[in-house]
Amino acid sequence: MQIQSQPVTSQQIREQNILNVRRALHSEQVATISRLKTLTGLSVVTLTKLLQYLIETGEVLEGESISIGNGRPAATYRFNASYRLILIVSCYKRAGHDYAGYSVHDLFGECIERREELLSKVHTDEFRIGIERYLDRYSKISIIGISMPTDTVGGRLASAVRHDPQAKRLSKHLELHFNVPVFFETDINAATLGCFNRHVKHNYVAGLLLVPGRAPVCGFCYQGNVLRGRDGMAGEVRFFPMFNDVGVLPLEPLAADDLAIRTLRAVMCVLNPSLVVVYSENLKSGFLERVKKQLSTEAEIALLPRLEINDHIREDIVSGMLTISLERMQTL
Repeated sequence: MQIQSQPVTSQQIREQNILNVRRALHSEQVATISRLKTLTGLSVVTLTKLLQYLIETGEVLEGESISIGNGRPAATYRFNASYRLILIVSCYKRAGHDYAGYSVHDLFGECIERREELLSKVHTDEFRIGIERYLDRYSKISIIGISMPTDTVGGRLASAVRHDPQAKRLSKHLELHFNVPVFFETDINAATLGCFNRHVKHNYVAGLLLVPGRAPVCGFCYQGNVLRGRDGMAGEVRFFPMFNDVGVLPLEPLAADDLAIRTLRAVMCVLNPSLVVVYSENLKSGFLERVKKQLSTEAEIALLPRLEINDHIREDIVSGMLTISLERMQTL
């Protein structure tokens, strides 16, 4: 039986053309119609109509005219980075305490405001109050991204972070409450994507969060895409047999150091990433040197990726969440 494809409507073509112009202007920041024609392949007539529409909506601003060679001055068009704003909420641990970080960004990712709060417990009510405060202050917030560690939460919240079927229900509940699209992501997935943003020459990046007393977690990013697994639970390294069903790094420094090294060796040998960033505040100094000393075979030495120790996970989390937010906003 032959399946006939649905014809593409003129409205769908127009929406795709608008999306192409948005992307081009977001990349260029300021451009002439001639430059946009080169980038999008659209005709001058089509671009003129689309730019007029985007100016009327406020997404594009008219810039100054510029001289090009000996010809007439050409009008420029500027992407309005403040047309929509992004709110990132990130939950993370530092020195044994839970914190919530709030940051508001424009469409270029520039931070407009950021704030950090100590949490009494990790719960949606804690975030609801903070989010409402920012929505009242910034009416142009158009998407909310929430990132947190799954081992500190349970029930619906953990389900949402892990991208299982309950995720859509909780996101929908919050969207109806705030009247703004909401999505969840794990701290390690967001951080690994943020690490990729810093090291784009490494096409396969693994992020490993190793904190004594906490379950280790791992994230993977291949060519700029987070690998989440079939149900969002890729990277659950605490289920490696060497953890003996305990699932956390020991608090005792030597035991934690030994298990952290074995975890890193397993990740690098099974996944063969080009870069592994280890997020940790309190592993013993010289951790990477001890890893290299324990590589006992030529195969392990050959598989050794570039290694980085990082004790500022929040910056990478926010970077990764911004990337995801901008991708999602393209379809809003």
